[in-house]
Amino acid sequence: MFNIPFLHLEIFLSMNLRRISMTHELRQFNASKSLLLLSAAFLLGGCAGNPPNDKMAAAQQSFNQANIDEGDRYAPLEMRVAQEKLSKAHAEMHDEDYEEAAALADEAMINAKLASAKVDAARSTAKLEELKKNIDSLRNEIGTQRRMQQMEQSQ
Repeated sequence: MFNIPFLHLEIFLSMNLRRISMTHELRQFNASKSLLLLSAAFLLGGCAGNPPNDKMAAAQQSFNQANIDEGDRYAPLEMRVAQEKLSKAHAEMHDEDYEEAAALADEAMINAKLASAKVDAARSTAKLEELKKNIDSLRNEIGTQRRMQQMEQSQ
């Protein structure tokens, strides 16, 4: 039958082989991971030297659109924050801190888009209220017409 010490030796060896195999895989993974992180850092470092002109233009366009949409009227806080972030982004561009300028441009764009969304929401709410008034008016008119018809039929 089975030799018990041999069975223990076989289990021991298989467990150690798995451990050795996993350790080797982890070393390969860590080496690959390190190379990937190093490459990402290099790429990001290279991007930090480029002015974020596209982000600045997009932020300015979003701000201008929110202004056209009357963002100052419906979302004054968001518009003020967007303007401040955009101004700071321009200052960072001037100082050639492009990474900070890009982050501020993104924040300015988000605030400007939020202002535009609030404008849309306020306008939709106003339209809804107007529709409700029109519906109530039509219901009253229908009720008046029914009463008049009932009075004519009863005569």
